[in-house]
Amino acid sequence: MLSILMAKPKSSKPKTKSRAKSSSKKSTVVKIDDVQRTLELQTASNSVGTMTVQIPDMLMRANRRQYQQARCYSFRIKGINTGTTAARTYEVFTLSNAWWVKKSIEYAKAVYMNASADERKMIGSARGQWNDFIITGSEIGAAANHSNLYQYSPATSGDNMTAAEVATDETLYESQLMGSEIEADQDLGAEIGYGFTWASEDTTGTARSYNIFDQYLLSRSKSDPAVVSANGPYRDLLDVDHVAMNHLKADGDLAPFDHDAFPSPWVKQDVILCDAEGSGDNAWGRFIDAPLGIVIIKKKGNDGTAEVNFVSNEGILLEVRRGKYKGVHAPAYRASKLLK
Repeated sequence: MLSILMAKPKSSKPKTKSRAKSSSKKSTVVKIDDVQRTLELQTASNSVGTMTVQIPDMLMRANRRQYQQARCYSFRIKGINTGTTAARTYEVFTLSNAWWVKKSIEYAKAVYMNASADERKMIGSARGQWNDFIITGSEIGAAANHSNLYQYSPATSGDNMTAAEVATDETLYESQLMGSEIEADQDLGAEIGYGFTWASEDTTGTARSYNIFDQYLLSRSKSDPAVVSANGPYRDLLDVDHVAMNHLKADGDLAPFDHDAFPSPWVKQDVILCDAEGSGDNAWGRFIDAPLGIVIIKKKGNDGTAEVNFVSNEGILLEVRRGKYKGVHAPAYRASKLLK
């Protein structure tokens, strides 16, 4: 018996026409750049040749919003006025970008977040509006002279542009007492705070603080290499070279670096040579990544040897690279998982 295949009738529903492409292109919204990234810095002291720049601090003063410290800020500088008729050299220092600097910052942040977790939960919304995890530095010596931010006002008569320091209500980075603090177990009840610092550790003075690099080094322990035995399984099937065995156990057991201590975390990142005042244009330096946004600028003479003090009208332009964190490039340091 032959089966008769019936053809399926065509649907009477008209085909849906494909949406016609609009001949007019969608208008592109142009976003206005609302971040001031180029900052003019001047020294706060005329008696020293070194100046410390806290990039997040300068950005907060210029843009009137918070920029966290525990980030790596990308920047470059340019000398615009040496204050003299002689050429000058600026040496630029930052914390190293080595892995152990990153790990030390993240470990310190984790310690603080873990130690203050209950307190932050209890205080809730009553926490300071601009509270931040801050690692402090030294208030003495070369790092004690902090930069000031300057902006301008046009004169009501004449053609002068008058420079004025941008004021700040509270400086979070220029005092050790303003850093993040926790209470050590041995001082429970005494309300003695311990801060975090990249400078010298002090656990007995009035402004106590832990050196983040020393403390991270203590968290790492060197495990002895496993003892290799020539009397393991299938020993009769192996042609054991005892000389090679001894070399495998001994050679390479000593680290190719100082395993018991970190070097100084500060490194020279760039040297900027500035022409004599009015004698020509000074080029920008290269972009540099600065952990915690801390930059130390050291001024020297035109031969690059003798230190020269900053002067009151000396100007340095610092430009922060454009990025996704509130308009600047500053990837965050994440709190590491603490060892249990």
